[in-house]
Amino acid sequence: MARTALTPVSLGTTGVLLPDAGAAANIADGNSFSWTSGRRVYVHNGDDTALTVTVPTPGTVGSLGLSIGDATFTVAAGKGRMLPALGQEFRQADGTVHLNYSGADATVTVAVVDI
Repeated sequence: MARTALTPVSLGTTGVLLPDAGAAANIADGNSFSWTSGRRVYVHNGDDTALTVTVPTPGTVGSLGLSIGDATFTVAAGKGRMLPALGQEFRQADGTVHLNYSGADATVTVAVVDI
């Protein structure tokens, strides 16, 4: 199966209820979205156990080509979390950012928000 692309939502002038704006997270294969500097990710974990969201970094640094560590974020059971801004180091070769999930079931939703 393939990673599921997410369509960003805009906060606009009236705002948006983030838990309602999310799409079901693709727990098995992950999600992706086009990177821009003004985008943020909101994850709502409706499960009764904690969820880990991993944002892989494809790049390396230095003459030795050292890997840049992936970023991981924990979302507590029954809670939502806005992830911090994700820099260019998270962009894959195709310009997207990948989101991977572990520790949850189909009650996880995710929204990409243009701020």
